[in-house]
Amino acid sequence: MKDINLISQSHQQKRERQNSGMGQKLGIAALVVLALGALGYGTLTILQAKIEAKQVAIAQKIKEAAPIVELKNNIQVRQDKINQLSGIVDLVVAQSTFNTRIFDRISSVMPENVFIVNYALSQTGDLNIIGKAKDRDSIAYFIYNLKGSGLFSDVYLSNVSGTASNATESNPTGLTEYNFSALLTMKK
Repeated sequence: MKDINLISQSHQQKRERQNSGMGQKLGIAALVVLALGALGYGTLTILQAKIEAKQVAIAQKIKEAAPIVELKNNIQVRQDKINQLSGIVDLVVAQSTFNTRIFDRISSVMPENVFIVNYALSQTGDLNIIGKAKDRDSIAYFIYNLKGSGLFSDVYLSNVSGTASNATESNPTGLTEYNFSALLTMKK
């Protein structure tokens, strides 16, 4: 007699069914992953094509805007030049007004026989004047008046020299005029 083992066969069939069900599940999972990958790749390809189209459109707009950018740069350069020249004009106007005020004040304290021959204004605000006078007393009085004018923080008489001429009956010393130079420091 032969023994028939029906249990072991059913186990084996059950395992085969499980293995084939597992294979089917793995196959379906692989197809799903493949489908998702293809969908993702397709989406990325479409997005890449859109980006390239936008880049081309942007490059075209940049090319179209190039004359405008160049014009804007030219305007900026010219505006900078205008600003620079405006600063120079403002400085000249300020100095001319400043000089007029100073010289009006200097001339108001200058005696009749004192004359300014030359002047120089430094960038630091010092005024160097060179003048002539008939006598030393007039130079001293002029320097005294400049100190009292309130425009200058310091008035320094740096040089006084006399010009000699032939002595005459009306001018027995032979001196006809005195040259002087003074340094005037403006108040800040």
